[in-house]
Amino acid sequence: MHTRITTLFLIVFGATISIGQDLNKTLDSKIENLYESSEIPGFSVAKVTSDSIVFLKSYGYENLDRHLKFSSKQRFNIASVSKTFIGLGIMTLIEEGKLTLDTPVNEVLPFKVVHPYHDSEITIRHLATHTSAILDEDIEKKSWYLDGPLTLSKKEMGKDSFKTFSSWADNTKTSLRDFLKAALSKDGVHYTKKRFAKTVPGDTYVYSNIGAALAAYIIEVKTGISYDRYIEELITNQFGFPVGVWKHTSEQLPTSYFQNKIEIPPYRPILYPAGGMMLSCQELSEYLSHMIKGFQGDSDILQPESFQKMMNLSEGNGVFWELKGTKVGHNGGNYGVICLMGFDKETGIGKILLTNISSYASDDLLKQVIRIWEAL
Repeated sequence: MHTRITTLFLIVFGATISIGQDLNKTLDSKIENLYESSEIPGFSVAKVTSDSIVFLKSYGYENLDRHLKFSSKQRFNIASVSKTFIGLGIMTLIEEGKLTLDTPVNEVLPFKVVHPYHDSEITIRHLATHTSAILDEDIEKKSWYLDGPLTLSKKEMGKDSFKTFSSWADNTKTSLRDFLKAALSKDGVHYTKKRFAKTVPGDTYVYSNIGAALAAYIIEVKTGISYDRYIEELITNQFGFPVGVWKHTSEQLPTSYFQNKIEIPPYRPILYPAGGMMLSCQELSEYLSHMIKGFQGDSDILQPESFQKMMNLSEGNGVFWELKGTKVGHNGGNYGVICLMGFDKETGIGKILLTNISSYASDDLLKQVIRIWEAL
């Protein structure tokens, strides 16, 4: 899935965002035509500024068999866009004096995470910029579990997907603390030196879900409450969103599809902070609009300096926000979901795309998503 992460990064940050007056009808028509010529079941898109949602609309279906229309108000998994909330939590704790970006993780954790090849300490900064040298590697097979038995055949799912879901079928729900300790501490049952790159922490960018989850667990340790509850309270208080952003109830969510339109069996992340949040396109639009406002220095959620640091920490990296040139944002992708979110720091214009299908079978569907993203 790392190839897809790279590809989606280029999608989010590769296009120039432009906006004009009275173009929504033209935009709507263009996106409708792109939808009609695509294989995408359904999706929502949005275009925002710091003070408004300029364009918000859904196309297609959240469930094909029942002909349920995709809704901009319906919550859906936002995948790795969830990581931006880890950044918000980290910066909040820094403002409260509970952390710094250069705090070694072992000053906080109840178990030790020691790089097996170097004496250098792993810090919050390293986790936030994906330079910790902690690798996902085989842990991806252990960090998801199924919400029920696997009943689809290899023919229905495809060889690679069947192999992945079969490995997930052997896993069970585990607490964030127990899983991280098992994977990263020397006496852990899932520990291996291969979980660490041979590079010095801070030197090399390698995208890491488990590293992001470790940062979220540090928030949990420093606040004394579970990460899911911490984020729930944060966004309920700050954005006014209803509770339930971690609920994965299948009956309440749009159906996810493989590229052949077979419904994907419900699966759940053990490393949930890295990719398990549920927000609607409308909620995500309100969130992005406020983040743009914060970057422009007009938010009471964080101080202006904290927003600048969160979204412009170093070349290519913020605190769980990704940068390329004037673009800042994040993307997410997994089985049955693609979520793209980004804005231009110079124009202050942002956009979002959220769909209920994945593009692992071929690049054709991914190209269709790119065309819709570029149309915005």
